[in-house]
Amino acid sequence: MPIADLGDINLHYSEHGDGDSVLGVMGFALDQRFWSAQIPAVTATHRFITFDNRGLGRSTGGSVQTIDEMADDSIRLLDHLGIERTVVFGVSMGGAIAQRIAIDHPDRVSALILGVTWARPIEFMRRQSLLARDIIGQRGAEGLVEAALLWMFTPKFFEVGKETIDQLVTAFFAESESDATSPEVLLAQLEAIEKHDCLADLGRVGVPTLVLGGKADMMVPVFAAEEIAQAIPGSRLRLFETGHGCMIEEMQEFNREVSDFLGSLRAAG
Repeated sequence: MPIADLGDINLHYSEHGDGDSVLGVMGFALDQRFWSAQIPAVTATHRFITFDNRGLGRSTGGSVQTIDEMADDSIRLLDHLGIERTVVFGVSMGGAIAQRIAIDHPDRVSALILGVTWARPIEFMRRQSLLARDIIGQRGAEGLVEAALLWMFTPKFFEVGKETIDQLVTAFFAESESDATSPEVLLAQLEAIEKHDCLADLGRVGVPTLVLGGKADMMVPVFAAEEIAQAIPGSRLRLFETGHGCMIEEMQEFNREVSDFLGSLRAAG
């Protein structure tokens, strides 16, 4: 897979399919492997570009302290690839990054897909972050993943989807050419998450936007998605019955929403 040499950092990225581009921005602590379930939905109509945020997977570079810095990394990758405008598809922390891209670089964004994300500091998430810091300090990335699974999926999914969840854990810790994500990178991302606050600026977003949320989300409360949809003029809100892992737990329904939205963009020219 190719590497974008941006001078101070290297970003590991992949390209799938053809057509107008979609840039996939992944969430906290996860690399681009976790887009695998959405690749067919996107590539039915578009070229899908995924990448590892700095310090994760095979991407290098020091830790960042703000969502803005990660948004700038995304823009630098687009520059490297010669892409002027793109759909930006972000989930969780990636959705926060996508918001920042749309606000700070409106000329680079043709549409937005914002999944299970938020736009302002939320007290529930702040308390969750404090707990995550303790887990990282005591058990590192592996302990954090094990704990996060309990927040990501509904209890019912653990009963019917045990093999899928075990495969996710195995994939997360599968050996690759990269080293394990350092606690410093994870802690820096948590700090960036806590600072993200752009709800008041979302009214300036003037591109077609799809907002996706989970009614049972125990990581990012569903009202956060509702706030974003209310703030972005003309946006479409779709809520799923499950939680933060709805892109896996309700994969068919989630992918249908994504593919229908992208199809409507293509039909509109």
